[in-house]
Amino acid sequence: MKEEKHSKEILQKEYPKIGCAKGFVNGSCGSFVDGKCETDYTKDCVWVLVYEGLKKNDTFEKFVNQYIAPKK
Repeated sequence: MKEEKHSKEILQKEYPKIGCAKGFVNGSCGSFVDGKCETDYTKDCVWVLVYEGLKKNDTFEKFVNQYIAPKK
């Protein structure tokens, strides 16, 4: 039986080097405009690219609907 991939594994496979200008690793800051980063409007927001890539690869629903408990 094929195991479901965890959200972290999906991101590591699809987007091994995120490269957010603000260093965010858990999602967008929400301050992008038309898909461009607020720190440099000539660059795409990497989190918008992640979202679009997950939607394109049909892995978005798995990614957002999977709960991973915090480490204790």
